[in-house]
Amino acid sequence: MKMKAVVLYGSPRRNGNSETLAKSFLEGLKTRGICEVKEFYVNEMKIRPCQMCQSCSKPEQIELAPNSCVIRDDMQEIYSAFADAETVVFATPIFWGYMTAQLKAALDRMEAIASDKYFGRKTYVVIITYWRHYETLVSFFRRAIAGYFSDVKLHTILYCSLDKDSGEDIHVSNCKQKLEEAYELGRSMGSG
Repeated sequence: MKMKAVVLYGSPRRNGNSETLAKSFLEGLKTRGICEVKEFYVNEMKIRPCQMCQSCSKPEQIELAPNSCVIRDDMQEIYSAFADAETVVFATPIFWGYMTAQLKAALDRMEAIASDKYFGRKTYVVIITYWRHYETLVSFFRRAIAGYFSDVKLHTILYCSLDKDSGEDIHVSNCKQKLEEAYELGRSMGSG
């Protein structure tokens, strides 16, 4: 039986630090060849922000289509993949101390499936690239997901791309140690 994984890339640009680390993780995950991965570049998807209509929690909506959002857009693809996944990867750079607006919009829409049925018994890998502050985002994932849903495993991979001496942004492809860390985490999960 294949392990199923889903990756949500939050960066507005391709081949950046968070995506590169996620790809290294996925290489490790696939070492045994028993993994099916669905990748979503949320910046390139049509995802409307949550309207806080609370339709997903109204009894008549729950009866008609449990754990679904009334907004019909590209989130439907994510919901389907997320429901089946054993491993979920969130990869994002930090903008102003938090995840990107693109990833936040997708996570806000996850309210429609925020239950143990969909979020519990999964392994989450949070890949964060930053210059200065990342603690708030790590805390969010610890409290809102690992601290709330049943039997959740949470791993974080952090990469500070700012060279404090030069002030330059150093792409993670120049940091073999971080790429190996991501790869080894994936390999350990792929073999387990």
